[in-house]
Amino acid sequence: MISIISSPFSVSHAQDAEYQLIRRTYKVNNDGTVDIRFRKELKLLRNRAITAYADKGETFILYNPAIDELTINESYTIRPDGSRVQTPANAFIDQLPSQCENCGRYNGIRERVVVHTALEYNCIIVLDYTIHRKSNILSDNITLTQDCPVKKYEIILDVPNQCHHSVEYTNFEKNPQIINDGHAFHLIAKNLSQKLIDNYLPDNLYPTVSIDCGDSHGLFLFEHENDEVPEANDLLGELYDKDQMTYATNIRDYVVDHIRTINIPEHLVDYRYSTASMTFNSNCGTPSDKTILLYALLKQAGFTMVDYNDQVCVKIPGTSSNDLNYILSAKNKNKPRPDGAAVDEQRSIVINRILDWKGTSISGGYEQMLLPVENGSINIDPAMLTSVRTAPVKLRNCNEKYRYTFTMPAKAKLVKPIKINYSKNGVGCIKVNIKQLESGAIEVVRELDINVEDGIVTPKQYKAFRQLMQDWEQYRTITIKR
Repeated sequence: MISIISSPFSVSHAQDAEYQLIRRTYKVNNDGTVDIRFRKELKLLRNRAITAYADKGETFILYNPAIDELTINESYTIRPDGSRVQTPANAFIDQLPSQCENCGRYNGIRERVVVHTALEYNCIIVLDYTIHRKSNILSDNITLTQDCPVKKYEIILDVPNQCHHSVEYTNFEKNPQIINDGHAFHLIAKNLSQKLIDNYLPDNLYPTVSIDCGDSHGLFLFEHENDEVPEANDLLGELYDKDQMTYATNIRDYVVDHIRTINIPEHLVDYRYSTASMTFNSNCGTPSDKTILLYALLKQAGFTMVDYNDQVCVKIPGTSSNDLNYILSAKNKNKPRPDGAAVDEQRSIVINRILDWKGTSISGGYEQMLLPVENGSINIDPAMLTSVRTAPVKLRNCNEKYRYTFTMPAKAKLVKPIKINYSKNGVGCIKVNIKQLESGAIEVVRELDINVEDGIVTPKQYKAFRQLMQDWEQYRTITIKR
């Protein structure tokens, strides 16, 4: 967990900039509106902060003019000598956000670009703006850690007495300061280290504050529970398969592959979602829009729908002596998961098959071939694992066993048999055996078992884990000589 520079997981990188202050103020009004005020004071320390990062020399503010009124309260740069340079009027530019392109119903959303001026070493950018939102819903999940250090982060919430609200804060290694000064909630966190740049980081690594006030926006999904898409009848016929699991998966894959995902915060549309028919005909939608569409298509195909929120739960007939409910997501093409089963319960893969040799010539009569990557196998690239790392690694535990037999060209010889078999305490074990049989065929046996608590490789386990991943990848290549 990252909250202060002295964190055991923190890595010291050169600092391009430093936030002197970030302040978020939320005010829920009696008239059913919300005011969200944001202030940042950012000091630029190196040239890269001025020239290489658009988020330092520019600020991007997403808002929806249909429900939001954006007001710039202050925008100026404090030069090292203390003088102020106001941001000129022509430095405020409204544009269509790139993520809303090619999806007409979201073309009303705007992105206010603030182009900061008078930038130089040790200057401080000051920007303060307010969004007045016509909505009775306030729901925000704030990650305090930024891509450069933060000296002070402040969050303030004011709500009417009759408004029920909830606030949760997690992943602080050192408890933040909670101020009792008449606000519904007032938090101050100091000296936050910058985000880590490692790959495969856990999702819940950084300090987070979650604020909710007003109606449950999740209920709005169920306004579309009875959506129908008659235009999709021909498509459902094309996707049909007598195996019901395959049929359901084909429908899911279509939604994932052919409906463009529009990644915008749901508060920009006041947590209202498009109908399944609208999403289908436009081939685009937010993740929630796509979930609504997937639900409607499966239901229209004759499946019994059980439940849905950010994922769909569907009853698949004939999957066992008792029909089972399976979880399908419109976000990815992961293997359907039985409802109630932990992800790690599906971690086993056992494959035994014969493959044709399809090697690539590498000169001198030598050929090489990579072993296939099977669906659902561990997805860790050892090239992305640095030699020194102090942050944990997030992964999906696995128990994979493969046996491949290659029918070989006449007189072909395996260049180098491989035989390794070892385990790393508390992490896992590996077995690789590549040999040529008397018949001339090549047999490949590969087994990998990674089993770490909660799917987290700790810094103490990292070296052993990295070795396992390197060997697993290295011995995917088979070399023969004709």
